[in-house]
Amino acid sequence: MNVKVPLHISGFWVPHMTGDPLTAGSLGAGITLRPCVTAQVMKGREDRVIVNSRTMTHGLIETIKRITSSDTVNIEVSTPALLGEGLGFSAALSIVAASSALINTGRSATLTRVGVIAHEAEVMMLTGLGDVAAELRGGGLVIRTKPGAPGVGEVDVSPVRDSVSVVACLIRSDLATPDMLRVYGPKIKEVGREIFRRFIAEPSFDKFLELSHEFSRSVFITDDVDSTLRSVLSRYLKSGEVLTYFIKKGTLVVVTSGKPSTALLEDVGRTGIKLIGVFEPSFEGTTMVFSS
Repeated sequence: MNVKVPLHISGFWVPHMTGDPLTAGSLGAGITLRPCVTAQVMKGREDRVIVNSRTMTHGLIETIKRITSSDTVNIEVSTPALLGEGLGFSAALSIVAASSALINTGRSATLTRVGVIAHEAEVMMLTGLGDVAAELRGGGLVIRTKPGAPGVGEVDVSPVRDSVSVVACLIRSDLATPDMLRVYGPKIKEVGREIFRRFIAEPSFDKFLELSHEFSRSVFITDDVDSTLRSVLSRYLKSGEVLTYFIKKGTLVVVTSGKPSTALLEDVGRTGIKLIGVFEPSFEGTTMVFSS
């Protein structure tokens, strides 16, 4: 079976933790992105996870095995973004692994079943609180209007400009989601509630851009960092090439009005920030197709 999953970057969110992984999650909004994560899910007793031609082990995979009572997950994954880069790869990996675990135990791998397992594993491991639901649905600008696993939570989609690009850069790689929730959790909840309230009253792509910057400016971006970013991006903000920028965990996101210019990428590169990639909105969600 071939599986394709868009990536996802949240602009703002409100964690919602309960005693049940199926009702836990988050409110918020983010953009689903392509190039997508693609994977081959193989039947058989072999137990292996290959990501970009390298063997991977991760607690998420073992958690999914426990949830499904499966002995094996057999997948080969190709991805433009890795764990820790803030683009929802852990959710995509969970979706693919859940598909494999279900097939290997002889059960049907419907999108909802796969999504429930993937979401449960993400919440239990604290690797994500809303990416699974967004990546299953797709659509560009995905709004998480009710927290929880697929079938429990609810998502909506707002129109997004098809001409925009998302430049993702890694500022720091040592801020995993559990660390982020521990260090920034109270501030994220406080700011996130107000930001989400204002967004949901007038949900639009332009409002998303505005409030994503405001959210990260209140939570993640220090004055020194903001001064550095503005000095690099000021002429592109004035020209309209850059629509906004924001930070999620340790990832800088620069949203541009079209394909980013070489000059912009070079100027960002001169700061020493690592370019993860240039992405476009993905208007499709997760697809699962049996190969002939």
